[in-house]
This record gives sequence, C-alpha cells and structure tokens, in this order.
Amino acid sequence: MIRPRALLEIRWQRQVAAAGACAVAGVLAAAEGERLAPLLSAALLTAGILGASLLLAWAVGVATMYLSGRLVIAAAAIVDALPGLTAQVHLAFTQQAQYAIANVTGSARLDLSVALALPAVGAVMLRARGHAMPSHAVDPARRLDLAVLALAAAGALTVSAGSRLTVIQGLALGALYVLYALRGQGSADDPTAAIGITAAIAALRPASRRRLCGALFIVGIVAVFMTARALPDGLLRAGHVLGIGPYLMIQTIIPLATEAPELVVAAALTFARRPALGLGLLLASSVIETTLAPASTSAAYLLGGGGWAIPLTGGARVDMLLTAAVTLTTVAALASAEPERTDGWIVATAFGLQALFPAWPVRLFVALALLTFAVDILLSKRQLLPALVATLRRRTRP
Repeated sequence: MIRPRALLEIRWQRQVAAAGACAVAGVLAAAEGERLAPLLSAALLTAGILGASLLLAWAVGVATMYLSGRLVIAAAAIVDALPGLTAQVHLAFTQQAQYAIANVTGSARLDLSVALALPAVGAVMLRARGHAMPSHAVDPARRLDLAVLALAAAGALTVSAGSRLTVIQGLALGALYVLYALRGQGSADDPTAAIGITAAIAALRPASRRRLCGALFIVGIVAVFMTARALPDGLLRAGHVLGIGPYLMIQTIIPLATEAPELVVAAALTFARRPALGLGLLLASSVIETTLAPASTSAAYLLGGGGWAIPLTGGARVDMLLTAAVTLTTVAALASAEPERTDGWIVATAFGLQALFPAWPVRLFVALALLTFAVDILLSKRQLLPALVATLRRRTRP
C-alpha cells in the first residue's frame, strides 16, 4: 500500500516530468518548423513554451528561497519573464515590430488586469466557502513598484502621442528598471512564497535539490530559446488556417502561455488567503513588461537593421494608450492603504470588453474611460502621491 506522502511525491514528480515533456515537444516542433501541420505545430509550441516557463519558474522559485539580495531577486524576475522577452526580441529583431509591440502591450495588460481583479474574484470565491479574504494592500516596501509603474505609464503615453518607440525612450525605460532593481524589491518581512511543486523541490536533500534545479534551469532555458523564437510564426500559420487575425493571436495567445506560471502561482497564493504576496508577484512582472520589455524591443529592432525608432500604426498607438490607462488605474487603485475590490471588477470588465471587441474604437473608448477613472481616483487620493514619489528617492530595505 502506498503511503499518502508517497502519493504526493509521485504526483509532483509526474507534474515536473509532464512539464519537461511539453518543453521537449516544443523544441522538436520548433526544429521541424513548417514541415508540421499549422495547428499541430501551434499546439506543440504553445505547450512547449508553457512547459519551459513552468520549469524556469520552479527552478527560480527554489533558488530565491536560498539566495538573497536585490540583484538576485531582480535576476530571478528577469528569468521568470524570459519566455515573453525572448518572443518579443525575436519579433523585433526580425522586423515584425508591430507584432512585438502587440505582445508587449498584451502581456502588460494581462498582468496588470489580473493583479487588480484577482483579489476581488478570490474574495467572492472564498466568501462562498465561508472564509474571509485578508487585505491585499500593497506592502510599503513594494510601493516602489507603483511609483515605477506610474513613470512607465507616463512613458507609454509619450510613445503613443509620438507615434513611435525610439531607442532613446527604450533606454530611459531600461534605466527605470535598473533603478527599480537597485532600489530594492519586496519586503524583508514577507514570508517565502513556497507552495506546490516549489515547496516539494525545496524539501529535497541539498544535493538532490541542486541537481534537480540545475536540470530544470538548463532544460527550461534551452526550450525557451528554441520555442519562443518559433512560436510567433507557428501561431501566425495557425491563425491563417482558423481565420483569426495575426495581431490578435500574437497579443492574446503568447501572453497567456508565457505569463501562465506567474498567474497560476498568484492565483494559488490568493486562494490560500495570501493575496498581498500574489499581488506583489504580478506587480514585479508588470514592471518588467512596462520597462524592460519596451527597452529590449527597441534595441532588438535597431540591431536587426530597422532603425532608431519603431513606427506605430494607429491600432498600436491605441494599444499603447490602453496599456498606459490600465497601468495608471492599477497604480491609483492600489495606492490606498485599503484598496477597493470594486476597482478590480471595473478593470476586469474593461479587460473583457477590449478582448471580446478588439476593434480600435472600442479599445480607444475603454482607454479614455480608464484614464478618466484613474485621474479621478488620483485626485481623490492626492495626499498619497508624495509617499509614492518619496520611494524613488530612498532605498528600500534589502
């Protein structure tokens, strides 16, 4: 008879093996290229990027439990974001700049919308089970995230107004991320968010843990590099077969696959009644998507021979405006010591509208509505703004 603990061990090992198999399948699909049927290729590549993202997330999650320091945390966050960044850089380097912008804005809006909506959804689900949801107020040490996001939103507004993303603007956003990394992320008082498979791997003997984490990291990095480069083209082929526009495929499907590990962990933390930790994870990811992602995209476009600026189409300008609006709404809603869950439902509704009706007039309407909403919140809570500005001038605790 197998003991319950043994059953649990077998289960997490099978999950790791399944993610590894998906990653390998994605690599093989990338190697086959157009020789595979479009729908089969897209399915395998999507599964591959998801599996590789999970492998990296588990390895990095365990590593951050035993390593400390601001730069270690920043490096771990970048590795977690590597699948999405790789796809964006590949698109920009191959001069598919509009698709790269679509992926950047889509990923940022997904993370920000879920960050604000998840506590509201979790509160309803927990209340149905007879439990109360703790406050999801942002830890004072994480207010730097909100300040950086506010500056990134201002940068996105200038990009939208200027109809192009220049290398200079990219460098400014990249410098903003460096400032964020050096100033510190997270709170020293936060408990380590080890749950699920990450906790199971961390419980192994040191030698076994190091070998497994090393293997997960190597397989994950190789699979990400191979799969993320092939995924955009694979999805475009599948979209052509299904009659789905390429812009929508790049902006929706790739972010869902690359951001899935962080979204799953954040949801698990929220439903475990630790919403502040889940929120912090998504805010850190959003900072990368609004600063480092545009910076790397503009640099890759230049290195690929495209020039010093990525010209934006009318639709891309609206997407950039919408991303800035969602970012400012998130900052405004979370700046308070007691965030309102109603704000989460508003952003969730806005996200659903722009996803179901992707035409630019609808997205422009949603963007203007959210900007108005964000300005109204900021004006009503303007006494909180000096505290956000102050986080940029002082160093948070390591």
